[in-house]
Amino acid sequence: MKYYVNTEARDDGTHVMHAETCQFLPNADKRKALGDYANCDTGLKHARDAFDTVTPCNTCCSDCSG
Repeated sequence: MKYYVNTEARDDGTHVMHAETCQFLPNADKRKALGDYANCDTGLKHARDAFDTVTPCNTCCSDCSG
């Protein structure tokens, strides 16, 4: 599965990671591609390399340990 992180932080300063199939996936100009990973935990690790505070999307990444 391909994962993306929102490049615009929420009001609390966190960025949200989404799977490519998420209904809440941001537009292309507001997301950073993370890559294709076997699970969301690996995607989340890479998202946190790019941004300090990242949380998995509750809709598409609910199986992430976060």
